[in-house]
Amino acid sequence: MKSIIIFYDDEKSLYKNEKGFDGKSSIELSAEWAKKLGVDKTVTLSKKNSVLELLEAMCKQAKDFSADYVIFAYNDFPFLNYELTNRLIDFHTKYHSEYTFADGYSKGLAPELIHTGTLNILLELAKTTQKEEGQKKVSREAIYNLIKTDINSFEIETILADDDYRLLRFNFDCENKADYLSCVNLYKELCQKKINVLEGNADEINKAAQNCAAVLKTVPCYYNIQIADRCAGKCVYCPYPKHYKEKNNAEVFKAENFMSYEKASELIKKIADFSQEAVICLSLWGEAFNNPDVFKIIENILSYKGLSVFIETDGMLITDDVCSKLKASIQKVGEHVGKWAPVMLAVSMDAFSDAMYKKIRGAEGSLQDALKVVEKLNAVVPGNVYPQFVRMNENEEELEGFFRYWKEKSNASGGEFIIQKYDDFAGLLPSQKPADLSPIERNVCWHLRRDMNILTNGDVILCKEYVLDNVIGNVFTQSLNEIWEKTDSLLKEQIEGKINKKCGDCDEYYTFNF
Repeated sequence: MKSIIIFYDDEKSLYKNEKGFDGKSSIELSAEWAKKLGVDKTVTLSKKNSVLELLEAMCKQAKDFSADYVIFAYNDFPFLNYELTNRLIDFHTKYHSEYTFADGYSKGLAPELIHTGTLNILLELAKTTQKEEGQKKVSREAIYNLIKTDINSFEIETILADDDYRLLRFNFDCENKADYLSCVNLYKELCQKKINVLEGNADEINKAAQNCAAVLKTVPCYYNIQIADRCAGKCVYCPYPKHYKEKNNAEVFKAENFMSYEKASELIKKIADFSQEAVICLSLWGEAFNNPDVFKIIENILSYKGLSVFIETDGMLITDDVCSKLKASIQKVGEHVGKWAPVMLAVSMDAFSDAMYKKIRGAEGSLQDALKVVEKLNAVVPGNVYPQFVRMNENEEELEGFFRYWKEKSNASGGEFIIQKYDDFAGLLPSQKPADLSPIERNVCWHLRRDMNILTNGDVILCKEYVLDNVIGNVFTQSLNEIWEKTDSLLKEQIEGKINKKCGDCDEYYTFNF
């Protein structure tokens, strides 16, 4: 069977030309993979504005070359695996598959194989019944996402990994700084272990990545920042008010401290320089909208193309005026290149009845007030407002009602919502978990790998589970890299299976922020 390799050259891939692999770039390494496969024709497509445009170009190339099937990949994949690709080709041709992919492997190790006839079907779907998918921007999952819309209509073959490495969430591409550094560090690790980058066993490559601290932890992708000390202080599942009173001999609902715009902008510049792409949460503790500079801070964050804003709010301060100011801040945003929407908001509800709302949140407002807040905010950032429900024993009976209501596209959030697990902060709070969601085998903590938690005065706490304690540095007196490296030894201990008491008592290690 005749085949053609089609690469997609993603203009959003910031590090595809960086020569971090013994003087070679990811584009050069992917070209070596293509050459070794010995396929007669290789083409590179770029600057396609939609999935539909990409499919049109792919169909044209396949037709012009009279190819039976297409081998499709991005050209910033430095670890495209020769051995795994050949297995895919064997499966694809032997079983006359319409679509063949490697299942359970990390992204970037294998291409997708698509029969030419199937490409034409997908093109037709993108034009007609799945027009919405066709109009979406090209993404790394674009082909599979389109197939999923009618998956039972296609003959699909897969090669399964020995273990499910998708749980590690590796992206072996050079799209952003975090993934690029992960790739560079894996390349070094493979060379040190004498594992052939191009022809080595794909499972061995995944296992090498899984046990390498420099691959697991590169730069923070989620910054959890406190910009105001004050909050209502009545939520039953939050340890912050008690800790604040113990530390400051004052009530949190009377707190006046906040991070100034000048300090926040200094910090945000450091974040943009260090991580380049990240989600900035303004809700480590306290209510962000208590900060008088909150809108200027949001504007400052959005002035960096790779940074997004996430805010958790009780909604008590969300007025029409606040919505107008928020809208004005967002409208000043230029091009945004991050993975996530520029602004996302979660509105804490935790109930489906007014009585339960008051019981859990101790709020002066009502559930109806919170619902109106969702409506107001969704008018400003449609599709990016999330009613939030922290699942615990006390409100478990209302979970189904919450889910059934908010999943409907016709409601105030357009079908968006968050159900969050209860956190007892490693035993600081009573156990209120209705169910144990922890995995059978403990993974290396996601928060240790990806998060940085920063208080209003710039102090960095090791982990949110410490609330206000265990300060490891200060962002206004030290570099972010210096602080970030202080947790490397703890990460290495976890890789080796050594879990300290605090971490052992915590079950947040498997939860993931962006």
